[in-house]
Amino acid sequence: MKKILTLAPVMPQESDIEDIAKTLSFLNCEFQIDFVDPLSVADNLPNEGYYRLWQNELEKQLVNYDAFFGFSFGGVILQQCFVLFEQVKKPIVLFSTPTFADDQLQEKLGKVIRLCKGNRVVEALEGLYDHVFFPNKAPQIDYQRYNLEIASKRLIFGLQRVLETDSTEILNNSTVDHLHLIGEFSNLVNRNNVITPKVGRLVIVPEASMRVLQDNQDYCKSLILEQLSCGA
Repeated sequence: MKKILTLAPVMPQESDIEDIAKTLSFLNCEFQIDFVDPLSVADNLPNEGYYRLWQNELEKQLVNYDAFFGFSFGGVILQQCFVLFEQVKKPIVLFSTPTFADDQLQEKLGKVIRLCKGNRVVEALEGLYDHVFFPNKAPQIDYQRYNLEIASKRLIFGLQRVLETDSTEILNNSTVDHLHLIGEFSNLVNRNNVITPKVGRLVIVPEASMRVLQDNQDYCKSLILEQLSCGA
């Protein structure tokens, strides 16, 4: 069975990966999907050193996986590791991944970070999920199931790294083919902070929030399967 390595988004706790796994279940018949918590590498290094660590980690996995997916921060990490895929061609799919942080993204994620630093973690999570699911209503979440201290540290580290990363030069010059899906109505990742790559496809998913697979899976499914057929 072919294998996909999926880098998850920033999550309050690692077990939230299960929600991402459900949205990819349509691939389970043909692919084994393994997930990586993007906060598994949490070294407090400058960006260059931090993403070099990720390049080293992913380079070890190139022979083990047939394709690579990245959700949001996971997608940012993949973009920063495109150099690995210049010679080793693998199908890549990105979901709601900012190229850079525009003023609105800085403002929205910056507020989440400030609330976390002020020990107002539940308020931070509520605000974040309002943006993530917009224009849909965020689901009811039992925040008591979280270790709020750990959740705060994870959000601060991951979201701050997103705000500090600019992949514009990489996407303008890289020859790595990939598919990038963003939601038509996304309140966080949209055409204000995502550029069309030199090589690859940027597709706006109709009637979708940032959670494109949840909102319009049928539309996304055919595009993902097409991308996976290109080498997987």
